[in-house]
Amino acid sequence: MPRRGLADRDKPLLELIGDICGLLDIDELHHGLLDALHRVLPSDYVSLNDVGPGRGDVVSIMQPDASAELYRAWEHHAHENPLLRFYLETLDGRAYRFSDVISSTELHSLALYREVYAPLGVEHQLAFTLPSNSDRVLAIALSRRSRDYSDAERDFANRARPFLIQAYLNAIAFESARARWPISDRSGDLVTPLVDSLTAVGVTRREAQVLRLVAVGRSNHHIAAELGISDRTVGKHLEHCFRKLGVRDRSTAAARVWELAGVSGEDGGVAVRDGAAPWLRSAQPTARPGVAR
Repeated sequence: MPRRGLADRDKPLLELIGDICGLLDIDELHHGLLDALHRVLPSDYVSLNDVGPGRGDVVSIMQPDASAELYRAWEHHAHENPLLRFYLETLDGRAYRFSDVISSTELHSLALYREVYAPLGVEHQLAFTLPSNSDRVLAIALSRRSRDYSDAERDFANRARPFLIQAYLNAIAFESARARWPISDRSGDLVTPLVDSLTAVGVTRREAQVLRLVAVGRSNHHIAAELGISDRTVGKHLEHCFRKLGVRDRSTAAARVWELAGVSGEDGGVAVRDGAAPWLRSAQPTARPGVAR
């Protein structure tokens, strides 16, 4: 019985990890991450927020989207957020709730509440940080209208946080490596040296096209759409590729492609670049000045 209980507790975490572990493309990751969190921690709003030191230095991606007026109000009042202020005072990036750091009366007295949260009906929030430059805060925030997040849900967010951090760092590393070591030309065709390297291990040209897209973080669904084939066919191509490359999963296959392209682990460092959240700033117009939910 205890083992079954542990397995039941771990199932949502394993599902979350499965949803995000293969998302190496920046644009896919920020949407996939919010979707995955919403599934395991149902919320009225889920957002990713990059907040700088100055007023108005805010970029947010939020699901569902909000009005331009609310985004402007959040941009103006972001630094009043109680969880942001708690983090800046303590540098403790773990998951906390409004109810952990402020009373309802204090929350309702804020201009941020009156101009942003009250119009949305938001009363409860759970937030935690991801890696960022020292002068910025990159945080995921989940918000609800009527029911606070339980202790168990807060603990789940803290258990999930290391995996989300790793997913973020992986995406930054691949973005950096992709920029410095392109494996396709501007038309999307594979560069000749990589084609030759893949062919040398028995990979067909079509399989090489699938591997290229895996290497830059595309999901099976996106690969199928881009190549005009079915998801099932993508899966079959990957089965063949795994066997020919001597690997067992897509992450190792992607690493093998980058190796064949001449990118070593040292080339693809994971330092967070200036601006803290390139995946937000490169996602316009989806990323907007705006509301942290």
